[in-house]
Amino acid sequence: MEKALRYELNQIPEITNKIYPTNAPEGKESPYLVYILSRYEQTKTLTEIKNNIESSYLLNVLASSYAQMKELTKKVKEKVLTFYQRNIGTEGIFIADLTVNNISETYESELGMYRGIVDITFWYKEE
Repeated sequence: MEKALRYELNQIPEITNKIYPTNAPEGKESPYLVYILSRYEQTKTLTEIKNNIESSYLLNVLASSYAQMKELTKKVKEKVLTFYQRNIGTEGIFIADLTVNNISETYESELGMYRGIVDITFWYKEE
């Protein structure tokens, strides 16, 4: 899923090849996106573990201006919403359902950047 998520988000020109897991490299020029897997649950029954997955990601958009952060957060949300009921990435992960749980904003004084956070949950099948 992570590879497919990166593949799709790399289609947003402002953050192409500027998408990082958990943390960006120190001194990275904005804007960029940092993603964090915040929840992962695999379906199981009394007799087997299935390949049905529910996973939540925090997609953090970091930008030097509030306006740029707002614009990119909106683009990320809109891009993610296109995943619904289609295969994403190159490995055929089918997103059966998704929910945007929350969108929040903050200012990172240590970095001197604005952060937009898209909290999203995906339901998909892992092959």
